[in-house]
Amino acid sequence: MQKKTIKIPKWLRYKKGVNEKSPVWFLDLRGTGFSPDSPEWQEKVNRRIESALKDIDLPRWKEPVLIKCHIGENKCRTRMLPEFCISTVNHLRSSGIKKIVTGDTTVAYSGDRGYHDNGKDCTRYLSLAERHGWTERGPLNTPFVILDRPQTSVKGTFTFSHEAVKLNPGDSCRFREVYLSGGFAAAGAIVNHVHLTLHDMAQVACAVKGLTMGGSSYKGKLIMHKCYAPVIDAKKCKMCGSCATNCPESALAWRKGEVPNLERDRCIGCGECLAICHGKSISMEATEVEDWLKGGDSLPYRMSDYIMGMAEDRWDKILNIVHLYNITRRCDCVDRVQKPITPHIGFVIGRNPFAVDLMSTYLLHEEFYKQVRNGSIKGKKSVRKSEILKIFFAEYHGVEPYMYIQKKYGITVEPEPIRITI
Repeated sequence: MQKKTIKIPKWLRYKKGVNEKSPVWFLDLRGTGFSPDSPEWQEKVNRRIESALKDIDLPRWKEPVLIKCHIGENKCRTRMLPEFCISTVNHLRSSGIKKIVTGDTTVAYSGDRGYHDNGKDCTRYLSLAERHGWTERGPLNTPFVILDRPQTSVKGTFTFSHEAVKLNPGDSCRFREVYLSGGFAAAGAIVNHVHLTLHDMAQVACAVKGLTMGGSSYKGKLIMHKCYAPVIDAKKCKMCGSCATNCPESALAWRKGEVPNLERDRCIGCGECLAICHGKSISMEATEVEDWLKGGDSLPYRMSDYIMGMAEDRWDKILNIVHLYNITRRCDCVDRVQKPITPHIGFVIGRNPFAVDLMSTYLLHEEFYKQVRNGSIKGKKSVRKSEILKIFFAEYHGVEPYMYIQKKYGITVEPEPIRITI
């Protein structure tokens, strides 16, 4: 049987001396007096972003187009603002695209955006989206859909019939199965608007997290959170050890003549054991997220692998726009008021989510390095700029997850900045 390989477009493939960097547009607002809530600044920024969108070499997109967003929790005052997506809507409409929606998925925890809290009518989520300006009554004048709730489809504009869509990515991907939300899978193209924050597990939450956690179904989220694991039927098990020897994380301990034993903390829920089992004795079962910090040592790597499984033929259908203002210590999923921890930086735009994330990370390094050097944040002044986020994360991953993805998949991750000024 011929192995299925992961499709990577030519523009994304790393080749030394030929394609070592991806173009990333950076709207630099540092030191300008930029204020996110100012209508005048919103107009200025949208003009610059719309101009940049015309310069990006985008293929012709098919309808409908999803503006993937994060509406923020109820008490979050530092969330991403829909006013800065006006340029995206204007650009799409000027390109002849009429079917446009904004949307996001439910989340694994409880609350207004919770998976278990939004049943038949999804009133809690939709009401929050309206209060935060992401519906037709808001500045974008576009419908809002919950991407894993088909009942929120918009007839004639954006329709989908399944909560989740399962994909079986190529053999080079760490995950045998990935689960997209039905709405994410239905989009003809996706503009991934994300608000940069720090994050207890991902460390830097940006475009990759917005696509993976934000575009996946509930089961997909549990897989990435290591809450999806094999259960072995001892009566059917042949005790051959194939599952243990083929586990990429060595999460199954096995001795000859015995049923393998799962080491739960090692398991990432990839499903390799299920695929390899000769006796069909393994099933995969999901559990609730009980410990949100579980797996923090490897989440950035797992999300990178997961996006490789999600993307398939979608690489040419995705554009990423990162909002670098009101940057907080924790993400917009935290339902409380937070204070920004660094001055406003600007916006980063690009097709390559890894290069966009790395550019945003470099900018964060610069800002925090300045603050440590001038004494506004406590930290060792001798620390290297690339390790400056150790002031927040003792085991900071730095650029290692990006180097991992370049080495494993041959993808270009370094940004080639194209600076835009006001």
